[in-house]
Amino acid sequence: MELMCAIKKRVSARKFSDKQIPDEVITEMLEAARLAPTGGNSQSHIFGVVKDKELKIKLAEAAGGQMWIATAPVVFALCGDVSWDLKDQPENDFGLQVNYLRFGKTFIQHMNEYPDRRSMNKLFNNTTPLLGAEHIFLTAVSHGLAACLIGYLDTERASEILGLPKNIVCLFLLPLGYAAEQVEPPQKKSIEEISFINTWEKGDNQ
Repeated sequence: MELMCAIKKRVSARKFSDKQIPDEVITEMLEAARLAPTGGNSQSHIFGVVKDKELKIKLAEAAGGQMWIATAPVVFALCGDVSWDLKDQPENDFGLQVNYLRFGKTFIQHMNEYPDRRSMNKLFNNTTPLLGAEHIFLTAVSHGLAACLIGYLDTERASEILGLPKNIVCLFLLPLGYAAEQVEPPQKKSIEEISFINTWEKGDNQ
C-alpha cells in the first residue's frame, strides 16, 4: 500500500475481531518503530508487545476502564526512558540549551525546582514514543489493520503492570487488530485552514 493511501485509510477503531496478527507483521511494525527518528538520536523509546489476556485487561482498567482495549489481539505499550533529567545537566549541555531556547530559561529553571523529578521527566519525555507509534500505526494500516492511540492512562499503574524498571514509563497504549466496525474518517480542515506561507499575514496566506 502506498504511503498516502495508508494515511488516508488511517482511522481510530475501537472494536476488533479475534483474528490474530501474524508474527511477521508484528516484527515489521517494530522495525518501522525502530527506524523512527528521535531527538538527538537518543533512541529512548521502548515498545512492548502485549498479547496476554490478563495483562490486557489490567491495562484496560488502568486506561480509565476502557475495557474494549482488552479485545485487541495486540496492545502496544509505548514507553520512554525518563532517566535523563534536565536538572542534572551542566549549563553547557546541548539538551538544556535547546530547552532554554524553546521554553525560556526562567520557565526551565522553575521546572527544575519541582521536587517530583519522575513526574517532571515524564512530562518532558511525554512525546518520546509517538513518532515510533505513528510508524507502527501506518504499517498496521498497510496490512489491513486498525488501531487507536490511548493517552487516557494511569502511567504509573500501567508501568507497574508491565513490570518496567524504574527508569522506563509506559506513556501510551496502542491497541491494534483487524477492525470489527466500519469507521468513517472524521471531517478534516482544509489545507488552507491548517497552513500558511511565509508569514501569518493574510496577504502571504493566499
